[in-house]
Amino acid sequence: MQKYLLRDESLNIMKTPHELAEERLDIAYEYAKLGERLAELKTLKALWWQSFRGDYKSDASAERAWDLTIEGQEMETVRLKMKAKEIKSSAIKTMLQVMSDEARNNY
Repeated sequence: MQKYLLRDESLNIMKTPHELAEERLDIAYEYAKLGERLAELKTLKALWWQSFRGDYKSDASAERAWDLTIEGQEMETVRLKMKAKEIKSSAIKTMLQVMSDEARNNY
């Protein structure tokens, strides 16, 4: 089986299409777990909003106050991690498609 060069974590690592597919599955699992946590955090935000919205003059100031909480910061971190996983999964998908096209001599 031919191996291909894939840049991963600033290192050049040779991976087979099967290894790339497995990595994509791992990313999908991690993405799903992050999605579950994001749902929990959105529920917490709704409860927080209901309790504390009256303490602020505007929705924007209440939103900024939420962002300063530990849960608000975690929510943003989860969103950024999910976006990074989407991009990485897309890059792996592209690489797998290129490998498939090369195997069929479709350029």
